[in-house]
Amino acid sequence: MPIETGGIQVYRPFLSFSKPRLIVTCLTEKIEWFEDHTNKDPTITVRNAVRHIYNNHSMPAALTKPAILALSARVNDRAAHRSEVVKSWLAKCKITGFETRAGTVRVRFADLNQFRESEPVWSPTDAGQIAAELLRQIILLVTPQEHVDITSLHGAVQHIFPELCQHSNQPLDATAFTTSGVYFKAIQTSSFEIQPYPFDNQKCEWLISRQPYTSGTLPKLQLDVPTIEDSWSPWHLYDGRYWIRVKNLSTVPLLIQPLKREQLSEFRASLKKVDRAGLQQLLKEKAPGNVRWTLPAIVKREEDGKETVVALPSLDLSVNGSESLGRWEIRYKKIYTADLSLGEGWLESLGAESA
Repeated sequence: MPIETGGIQVYRPFLSFSKPRLIVTCLTEKIEWFEDHTNKDPTITVRNAVRHIYNNHSMPAALTKPAILALSARVNDRAAHRSEVVKSWLAKCKITGFETRAGTVRVRFADLNQFRESEPVWSPTDAGQIAAELLRQIILLVTPQEHVDITSLHGAVQHIFPELCQHSNQPLDATAFTTSGVYFKAIQTSSFEIQPYPFDNQKCEWLISRQPYTSGTLPKLQLDVPTIEDSWSPWHLYDGRYWIRVKNLSTVPLLIQPLKREQLSEFRASLKKVDRAGLQQLLKEKAPGNVRWTLPAIVKREEDGKETVVALPSLDLSVNGSESLGRWEIRYKKIYTADLSLGEGWLESLGAESA
């Protein structure tokens, strides 16, 4: 499936110039500028309060502008170094499978026992932060959430990187768990199936997929009959993972929602014969277990309220005669793959953003 590469790049060319210099430049060139009147109210934001204190009070030496800038420089240098450390260890996390059609990734994380030996300067807290950042970079490939907060991953770090815990000699706890909208399951793979991993003290492989839906999180997107004949709907980001647009040629609304268990048999029976034979194998290989119930489905809603699946667009499967109902295009969300160990040829085949 194509991966979205578009987006908006924001340039902020004046960030390196001080506000007084910008004001003087505007005055010299007789250029009017706009200044938000709320900037003068010290009760609205922390930034306003700090600005008010600096303008109206003398500061101790430790809080003068040079001292604060020096502290900021030290913090930035340490953050930059930590970012480089994250990059180097992220490359050691081997992604063995990335399936955009089902939104899953298989990964074997790096053994951070080696990290503790090679990076003795980092405290246990810093090591935990680095591990959480490694985890976040992988999760962003498949999570439906736009942002993943590092602080939400500390529990997951204990599952994935038990070697960082104080009692690292205890057996690996590779039980399944959920965090940041994704589901982790320890696995071993063969040519034919996914089986529970034989838990021991070795680093196991994890299958990461979208968290199973609950009734309160079930995404549903309704695309009504267009007022302009033969027109495409706008692009919609469905479930935070798939960009989808539809040309509805039918006389009833089309919905985009997760595939339901009770709909699968009817959908299978409605497929073309050549597609029907391969559906079960496709689901087994690309969307094993409960992953299939997170696949986006295009559903026709009849006037009596009955809903019928007409396509699984991410699997490129549709019912016989679907041409009369409409057309659809689907792309996976934009992802960041720089520094990831995807193996030879992966970036070219994915068409992903690599910078």
